[in-house]
Amino acid sequence: MNQPILKLVKIKKDFFQANQKIEVIKSADLEIKKGEIVALIGPSGSGKTTLLQIAGLLDTPSSGQIFINDIDASCACDKTRTQLRKNHIGFVYQFHHLLPEFSAVENVALPLLIQGIEKNTALRKAEKTLQEVGLSDRLNHKPAELSGGQQQRVALARAVITRPSLILADEPTGNLDSELSQKIFELLRKLVKNYEIGCLVVTHNLELAKKTDRVVSIRDGIIA
Repeated sequence: MNQPILKLVKIKKDFFQANQKIEVIKSADLEIKKGEIVALIGPSGSGKTTLLQIAGLLDTPSSGQIFINDIDASCACDKTRTQLRKNHIGFVYQFHHLLPEFSAVENVALPLLIQGIEKNTALRKAEKTLQEVGLSDRLNHKPAELSGGQQQRVALARAVITRPSLILADEPTGNLDSELSQKIFELLRKLVKNYEIGCLVVTHNLELAKKTDRVVSIRDGIIA
C-alpha cells in the first residue's frame, strides 16, 4: 500500500497585521505519495508559497497537522523538525541559491556533509549525481561559470543527493526561458520517478502543470 509521503490535514495559517487577523490559508488538505509529482497552482497571494513552507517545516501552521512519512511533525520541537528536513526533504527554488565560492560538485555534496558523511564519499556521490543530470563536464565549475539552466541542474542534483522522501519546488523553472523550462521540468520528473520521491511543485506555468500526475489549485486560502 502506497502510504502518503506528505499529508496535510486541515492546515490553517493566520497572520496579524495592525491587530487585524489575515487568513492566508483557511483550509488545506493534501496528500502526496511516493513517485508522484503534484502541481500547486493559484493566483499571486493565494498562499502557495506559505503552504510550501509549512509542508517543508520552515513555517508552522496556526492549526492543523503535518505528517512526513507518517511522522507527525505538527508539534515537533525545532531539533526534530530540523532532522526531518535534513533527512527527508529536498528543496528547489526559482533561484538556485548555490554557494558562489563552491564548485558544482561541492555544492551538491554539501547536504551529505551536513549529514556527517565522510568528505570523499560525499564528493563521489555528488559526482555521480551530477552525471545523472548531464553535468559530468562541469564538476569543478563555480556557479558564475555556469549558465542558468546548468545552475538549476546543480540545484536539482543537490535536492536529490540525500535521496529524500519529498521534494518541494517553488517555481523551479520561473527564471528560465520556455525551452529550458521544459528541459528542467522533464529532468525533475525523471528524478522523481527514478527515485520514487514525492514532489510538490508550485508553478504559474499551466503548460508544465498539465504534465504532472495531478494538479491542485489554491484560491482565497482554500485548496480545491
